[in-house]
Amino acid sequence: MGLKGDLVTMGLEDIFQWLAVGKKTGILELKGLLHTKRVAFHEGRVTSVWSSDPREYLGQYLLAYNRISEEQLREALTAQEDENQLLGRILVSRQLITEAEIRRIVQLKVEESIFDTFLWEVGNFEFFDGQGAQQRSMLLSLDVTGIVLEGARRKDEWQRIRKVVKGGDAVVQAISEAIAEMLPLAPEDADLLSRLDGQKTIDQLVIEMRAPEFKVNKLVFDLHEKGMLRIVHPGGKLGEHSSLHLQRARQLVEKQKLQEAQSELKQILTEQPKSQEATRMLEVVEHLMEESTIDETLVPELAVSIEELMQAQLGPNEAFLATRVNSVWSIKDIISISPFPHDECHAIFAKLLKRGILKLQQMPSGGIQPGNYR
Repeated sequence: MGLKGDLVTMGLEDIFQWLAVGKKTGILELKGLLHTKRVAFHEGRVTSVWSSDPREYLGQYLLAYNRISEEQLREALTAQEDENQLLGRILVSRQLITEAEIRRIVQLKVEESIFDTFLWEVGNFEFFDGQGAQQRSMLLSLDVTGIVLEGARRKDEWQRIRKVVKGGDAVVQAISEAIAEMLPLAPEDADLLSRLDGQKTIDQLVIEMRAPEFKVNKLVFDLHEKGMLRIVHPGGKLGEHSSLHLQRARQLVEKQKLQEAQSELKQILTEQPKSQEATRMLEVVEHLMEESTIDETLVPELAVSIEELMQAQLGPNEAFLATRVNSVWSIKDIISISPFPHDECHAIFAKLLKRGILKLQQMPSGGIQPGNYR
């Protein structure tokens, strides 16, 4: 028996409890504004999660917890393409991480991905009964009750946070005098505070720290409550109905109605110029409209000096990709370790090339082979 509907009319708490009580085996597909997730169930317990959001790939979590380097991830993804093995098994076989650590981080990744869906304002769901019964790997078997309780708690906490930190475009600044009185700091608090310069947005911190959006916002909220940082700008210029406009733009893109999607996104950005979601989506749309193609085996290199790059007023996603250009890695290599969607990376590279910030060179004979971007 399948089940489908709107997350507004049937919440995740009810869906998960229905699956748990019925001891269902199958795949729950969740479609949000920008991403799709598939949660696998076996006899009412969660066994795995697939997400279209690159920020939720296992490699990104391993980088966030400093368990591997970007170079090690790139090499492992190259091996994954050649050997057709799970990323975790490749890293364990190379003794870069233990199996126990992989299990712990995989569980964290699965839980965080599900918790994120509890914060979605709109979305659809569909349960495919019996699908995925023979999973390739079943490392986990998580009880739904704990997931539902934590998801509901975060949903309530998110509402409290959003009264202070109103959006990803919020800007915060550390208060040195207050910090000095609170020493020593917890490692995560110290890490976040060290990154603040009074200009970075919350969205930029999420990218830099490779951390879930909720975690960064919660850290900022708690530090603000303790008086260790001030809100320079609360953000939140998206308005009450921004999600509906973004949803319409996404649907237009999926239907290849690119001109209409472009108009919708430009209207959003006229009213809310700091909308990161609309900006990223517009870059993808305009890239598709140009129908430009980039050979991913080519190696990008800087066409400007470091000083000129620093003054180029790049967005956070553009800066992330530009700072990974080392005249050795191919475009495919850089995309493989990026926390952004593949199409968005292509659009950014096209934009940087068009602006003359980057140029392309051929892959050296016998050089590093490009990695898999999945």
